[in-house]
Amino acid sequence: MSRKTLGALLLLLAAMPLRAQDQKGPDLVGAAAVQADVDQLHDAVASPSSDNFSVHAGAAGFFNGILSRTPSMRPAPLPMDREPVDGHVGTIKGMLESAQKRWEDYKLTTAEVPDAKLAAAIAYAKDLNDQKRVTLDPKLAENDMGSFTYSKDDKTDEGVIKLNPSLTLLATRLGEPFIYATLVHEAAHAKARAEGRLDPAHTTDNEVEAYRVQFLWLKVIDPKEERITVLWNQLALQLKQHPEDKVSLLAFSYVKHLMQLWDTNGEDLKLKEFVKNLGYRDGDGVDPAATGLRA
Repeated sequence: MSRKTLGALLLLLAAMPLRAQDQKGPDLVGAAAVQADVDQLHDAVASPSSDNFSVHAGAAGFFNGILSRTPSMRPAPLPMDREPVDGHVGTIKGMLESAQKRWEDYKLTTAEVPDAKLAAAIAYAKDLNDQKRVTLDPKLAENDMGSFTYSKDDKTDEGVIKLNPSLTLLATRLGEPFIYATLVHEAAHAKARAEGRLDPAHTTDNEVEAYRVQFLWLKVIDPKEERITVLWNQLALQLKQHPEDKVSLLAFSYVKHLMQLWDTNGEDLKLKEFVKNLGYRDGDGVDPAATGLRA
């Protein structure tokens, strides 16, 4: 939901009387409290410092609160597109197979011409795995979900993809198509390397290209941003009830990372800012002080 849409909804809500579900009469229910919530969300929407992720979160809390205070305002539930997650531990094979099925479904149902670089990365990820060049590596840093590793001195080294084993556990919360987002990101790097386009001196440009491919993958599996929104809210509720759940905590961070990527809309300038905020630097690779999730 855009800030403009939220603003229009706030104006509409502010003008509506909030009535109780009470047979005795149309008494107002917590009007002052609700108005305070309206004002708070209005400030968040209007603030230039609020990013889309913060607005999404604030809006979800606001509307849930409105409906809980005013039962008679509750609309009929709208169907939300949900990611089918059955709780099984992910595998590299499972990521590839589920991604291929979603990719084929997408090509059959969309009128858009599939992006060439995304198509190439999807095909190359499978080829790399067939060549046993995709592995789970427990030595990766906790905040590095994946890495494409190659020799900068040997131009014949085609490199390998290393994935954080934590991804297999994240599949229990998010499903394999979503964690495949990391694999297709690294496959985009590998494809660029194979084509002689991966320049170690230009880390930012390399990452912008790979994150654009990752963004396009999110558009394939969740074109309306509904599935990731549902996952975010499910994880938020799970953590509220079970704050000790470390897998859900990591999954929540991963979803937040993907939502921030979504907010770039795949645009160059926004992607460059996104990459910069993740700690990537030209020539140096990644700032050692960077702590956020990557890929």
